[in-house]
Amino acid sequence: MLKTINYTNLFLSTLLLYFFVHPVTAQNEKEQVKQDSTELSEKIGEVTVTAFRTPYNLLNTPAPVHLISSLQLETGNAFTPVEALNQVPGILMHHGTLNTNRLTIRGIGSRTPYATNKIKAYLGEIPLTSGDGETTLEDLENSSIKRVEIIKGPSSSLFGAGLGGVILFHPKTVARDFAEIQTTLASFNTIKSTLSTGVIQNKTSIFALGSYLKSNGFRENNNTKRTNLLLHSQYSFSTNVNLQVLLKATKMKAFIPSSLDLPTFENHPEQAASNWKNVKGYEDYVSGQFGISLNVYTRRDEKISFATFGSYRDADELRPFNTLDEQSHYLGWRGYIQKNISGEHSSITFTSGLEFFRENYNWSTLSNENSNVFLSDNQEKRSYENLFFQMESGFWERLYISAGINGNLTRFDYADHFIENGDQSGKHSYKPVLSPRLGFNILLMPRLSFFGNVSNGFSTPSFEETLLPEGEINPDIKPENGWNYEAGFRTLFSDQLQASLSYYRIYVNNLLVARRTGEDAYIGVNAGESLHPGLEAEAKWSVLPAGNYPNLNLGGNATFANYHFTNFIDNNVDYSGKMLPGTAKNIWMINSVFSPTRNFKLHIWYRHTGEMAVNDANSDFTNPYGITNAEIKYAGRLKSILVELKGGVQNIFDLNYPAMLAVNAPAFGGNLARYYYPGDPRNFYFSVFLRLE
Repeated sequence: MLKTINYTNLFLSTLLLYFFVHPVTAQNEKEQVKQDSTELSEKIGEVTVTAFRTPYNLLNTPAPVHLISSLQLETGNAFTPVEALNQVPGILMHHGTLNTNRLTIRGIGSRTPYATNKIKAYLGEIPLTSGDGETTLEDLENSSIKRVEIIKGPSSSLFGAGLGGVILFHPKTVARDFAEIQTTLASFNTIKSTLSTGVIQNKTSIFALGSYLKSNGFRENNNTKRTNLLLHSQYSFSTNVNLQVLLKATKMKAFIPSSLDLPTFENHPEQAASNWKNVKGYEDYVSGQFGISLNVYTRRDEKISFATFGSYRDADELRPFNTLDEQSHYLGWRGYIQKNISGEHSSITFTSGLEFFRENYNWSTLSNENSNVFLSDNQEKRSYENLFFQMESGFWERLYISAGINGNLTRFDYADHFIENGDQSGKHSYKPVLSPRLGFNILLMPRLSFFGNVSNGFSTPSFEETLLPEGEINPDIKPENGWNYEAGFRTLFSDQLQASLSYYRIYVNNLLVARRTGEDAYIGVNAGESLHPGLEAEAKWSVLPAGNYPNLNLGGNATFANYHFTNFIDNNVDYSGKMLPGTAKNIWMINSVFSPTRNFKLHIWYRHTGEMAVNDANSDFTNPYGITNAEIKYAGRLKSILVELKGGVQNIFDLNYPAMLAVNAPAFGGNLARYYYPGDPRNFYFSVFLRLE
């Protein structure tokens, strides 16, 4: 706990500010009422989805899509997107440390040891996913994001048919000039400061943000420092033509406490793994991304878009067994054309385009005793092309049909520059993959819709997983592929109550197994099949109409699933019927926002996670756990300055729980396997936000 904060004084100061800082003025009353009403009760029929480039409202979207608003991104201490993503049904975000996370959607990606893969992500037009399918989300700055759209399962043609789905992070834009600053103090000697500004001048708008985060963490060898810079600008040549530029840079140095065995996790969760502690292991990197897009609109709302993007990353990781040195950069472009055909009772929109991606990845390992001694030296050239076509059609504003197909060609070119143990250079090209999808939405009643979706997706192995134990290329390795079947409904019972329910089944074939051959060595094999059936439900209830005070909003969601192997034999051991490790059969949450006056809000939320298997054999399970959090926020206005004060407590009941699992962790040298990353104990945060308009 942060000892420099006197929480009693902070509470008294908040009360004093209530009397001296003016309440929200009448001029901003409508804006504040809108903010109050959208926090938990965004109406299905009023929320616009743009993930398919054809705007839908959420009530008639023919696909499994979930939205996260900027307000939801600010829930909790908001140091990473983890808390917001974990409030979405069907998603489980494992959170080991500020730099170690694994995102799973409907069980896809749960068996990846330490990172997120099989899920694609974009920041604007910039891919956050590398050429071998790994996605890094932990260094995103929440304050730079306007909203998030999540397409669950392989239901996107425009962004590649990722087996787990696609996450689209929309960067913030500028509606009027402003400047804002936010400082957060939290437990474990954590401080975060964010400064952002927005300017509109003639035909140009610019949003700029800088942030700095420093934390000691609650565990040993857990210090983290992160700096983020982001610039998003738009220049309008005319009302129909605009140019957008997005620049992002991150510098991160985070020490690694690693995972723990069960006795240490239960009795001393604050400890680091001894081998990582002894070498003071860390990850240190600098990365930058850019995206430039030109958009041309016609009078019939047709569109031509062209974007180019790129990235650079330079990283070092000190590990107990060696030092990993990485440099990577990629360049690419994507373009599409959108054509509309409208009739008296129908409309059809065709979208077709192409995405090119070229990445150069250099990595080497060096001896910890002598940094001049190479243990490996490698270069990978990763490339893919996505060709996509999509048709969106609407009839009588009641029936909506969405169909698309994505064609992918992926290649790896590997050069081994360390040939003391033999030259393992080689190339591997996968056969072209065609991934179709078909979705529909029927508006049965003005406030009730039914949707269905059938889609196909795939996930290519990383290049390391294509190597056999002797180092040569395995020509028989295949991408994972799967079919997703889903049906559900969305309804707005009244202006105050809405709900949604969906059932899905994902069949995964050519299941890829990352089989360990050493502490830092893997090979990949296609070892079987898995089935991902699940039921997702969500409800939101504004107990009182928006704008009335006191006001109470209630919400909740649940995921009931049974992700398991249907046919899986690895090393002559049959795991068929076993649960996929790192997944839970039930996850549910409830939350409430109570506003006694226009200026105060009390937000309480509880999230329950059922037991999870730690390995393929299901030889051990975690205990179910539930985390309770609460925060109080005050918003007022001092002349032209908006003032927001927020304080909260996370993990109120101080539970010791596994925030992340290192699934299938090995046991070396007679030691117990280290499966567990402990979650933060009870912790506090206090934030001050000032905005000048």
